[in-house]
Amino acid sequence: MKRILAAASLFPALLAATLTAQNVVTTSPVATWQGSIQTGAEQHRAVLQMWKTDKGEWQPKNLYIEFVPDYHTLVESPTSSTNHLHFSMNNGKGAFDAVISPNSDTISGTLNYDNAVSKVELHQTETAQAWHVPFLYQYHHQDATYYRPTPDEPVIPLSTKLALTYLEQGAIAWTAESHCVACHTNGTYMVIRPMLTSQFGAPQKELRDFFVTALREQMTPDPNDPKWEPAVSQVVYIAAGLAIWDANVTHKLSPETAQALDLMFKLQRPAGDWYIDDPNNPPLESNSYQLATVAARAAANAPGWLGAQHGTPNEPHIRLLETLLRSQARMQGDYDRTDLLWTAAEYPGLLDAARMRELTAMVLSHQQPDGGWSIRTFAKPEEWASGQRAEKLRAEPEFHNPPSDGHMTGLAIIALRKAGIPASDPHIQRGVAWLEVNQRASGRWYTRSLNRDGWQFITYSGTAYPLLALSMCNAVNAAPHNATSTGGK
Repeated sequence: MKRILAAASLFPALLAATLTAQNVVTTSPVATWQGSIQTGAEQHRAVLQMWKTDKGEWQPKNLYIEFVPDYHTLVESPTSSTNHLHFSMNNGKGAFDAVISPNSDTISGTLNYDNAVSKVELHQTETAQAWHVPFLYQYHHQDATYYRPTPDEPVIPLSTKLALTYLEQGAIAWTAESHCVACHTNGTYMVIRPMLTSQFGAPQKELRDFFVTALREQMTPDPNDPKWEPAVSQVVYIAAGLAIWDANVTHKLSPETAQALDLMFKLQRPAGDWYIDDPNNPPLESNSYQLATVAARAAANAPGWLGAQHGTPNEPHIRLLETLLRSQARMQGDYDRTDLLWTAAEYPGLLDAARMRELTAMVLSHQQPDGGWSIRTFAKPEEWASGQRAEKLRAEPEFHNPPSDGHMTGLAIIALRKAGIPASDPHIQRGVAWLEVNQRASGRWYTRSLNRDGWQFITYSGTAYPLLALSMCNAVNAAPHNATSTGGK
């Protein structure tokens, strides 16, 4: 799922903290610690840089935290000893308080901001190996290095290998560094990559193993947290990922998938939808209707599961879900209708033929003159999520003429092909042609985020969708199974 701030006010800005402490004499170069700051069930990568004084005490210089806007904040009143570090920030609104291990390898403690407390766990690393500050990378883990996507990245001739490598390495990097199920990366990997098994071999088993581990965590209450509850959106993506894996890799229902589906429907709300932690990061997991389409794909893809639910406790929950999807209430405009078209093509009897034709015509009507599709034409600015991105979207120079992008072009072709439009259809062929000439040097297809111009995580689904779309049109070029590359450097 998206990186969600459990306390909305916790990090209003990236804490790029430059000290003005007096009488600090440094005797060694800057040292760097990196790790995570945890807010609720979510983790945010963090980098802390410090100097060592002539007394052998560490003095903080910079603190950076990801997934919030870039911002410079003065850190106030730093104090430290050989084993303790404390500083306040932002005119006293926040306080960092931590213990430094005897060998200085580890810093652990808390960050309190606006009375919301987050856990901090940092480990010393070679500065050259740390995440660059400010964070330059979308994904950076071991040999996988992908800079933040930009519209200036050169285009290349179609390379299936580079696209596949980006998907594989991005999912591994995110999982290894962030340890959470995120809709924009490993969540997308698990609901898309298994569908490419026949062309490119099986997905990485370690990703499925991680989803199983995440499922166990979501099923096991924290005895030290009386307010513990499962992360609902993560449960939906876990169920969908495991179900789609079963459908395309093993071709049989696994016990873990059945457990995930049972848990998912136990968490369903009376309206038939699921709780969204933060509805401010469209398009994925930002709207209860969109998340419901993911849940429906989970139920529909799990081999034999849906038909076996008659008379079980899940049956009334399934009917609630079907009613919600047919109602088309609280949608992100035509974007969610496109997801509905895809979902209905996989979910037996969800929509009648007339409604399917209507949705198909809608998707076709959005095709751009250059053959692609633009996500920005599929909903009004106020319709995305809770509407908080409307001002940003309306201020974009391309607002009245948004460019085609990888995410929507891929999604449109997938939905149309699922709905039965043949690959030879001229609309499909024009979309494929757009994909063939708009891939970037890193293997990605660029899509500008609807949320903020920083990490551009939408380029992950904006690459997964095109690769699946091309495969559904027999338009992928040869690529070895399990290809690897450093990519994007």
